[in-house]
Amino acid sequence: MSNRLEKIAALIRTGRGVADVGTDHGYIPIMLCRRGYPGIVVATDINSGPLKKAISAACEAGFSDRIKFVQGDGLSGVAPMSVDTIVIAGMGGDTITGILDRDYWCADGEHTLILQPMSHQNVLRYWLVHNEFRITLETLILDSGTIYQLFTAEAGAAPKYSDAELFTGKYEQICDDPLFGEHLDGLIKKFSAAIHGMESGGEAIRSRTELNLCVLRGLLEMKERMQNG
Repeated sequence: MSNRLEKIAALIRTGRGVADVGTDHGYIPIMLCRRGYPGIVVATDINSGPLKKAISAACEAGFSDRIKFVQGDGLSGVAPMSVDTIVIAGMGGDTITGILDRDYWCADGEHTLILQPMSHQNVLRYWLVHNEFRITLETLILDSGTIYQLFTAEAGAAPKYSDAELFTGKYEQICDDPLFGEHLDGLIKKFSAAIHGMESGGEAIRSRTELNLCVLRGLLEMKERMQNG
């Protein structure tokens, strides 16, 4: 099992049920069953192929009767009060945002979101903090040489985020993570390269460059805060 999936599963607390959205091969639901999770376990996927593989893997592991498999888009097919934890991992942040926006019942205060976006983390954080969610935990995961962002969210008022914090997470929540320095350096390098590549663009490109400059300044300020303790 990958370190990324191990870290995600470790955040799931005992409750009435878990929905693993976009379950792919069903690794997380099977892992929960092996660890004796007592609640309902729901595995959903929009595509029949991965869901069939998940069903096959669950049968082989002896847990086919413990996992409810649902083919559907996002949280469609999941009864809201059957679960209190929703896991959405391995998708782009824009895709995750679309799922949460369509099934906004997850903002009722009865559900914890465990989110691991592969890209567009800023889009997802922006949506969360502007749609009555507060991010309660930020952590970084190193898996096969790649750093992944993982965070949890619950219904509630959120603090203001800077443009840079939409990419990193709230500084106070993430600055002590052992991987944060390396992650921050990677983002600084990425935005510096993007700005350099846009220098000769037209008006629309210049506007985007200004946003990138704003983010880069925020990232550099975080770097200085880290260095100054």
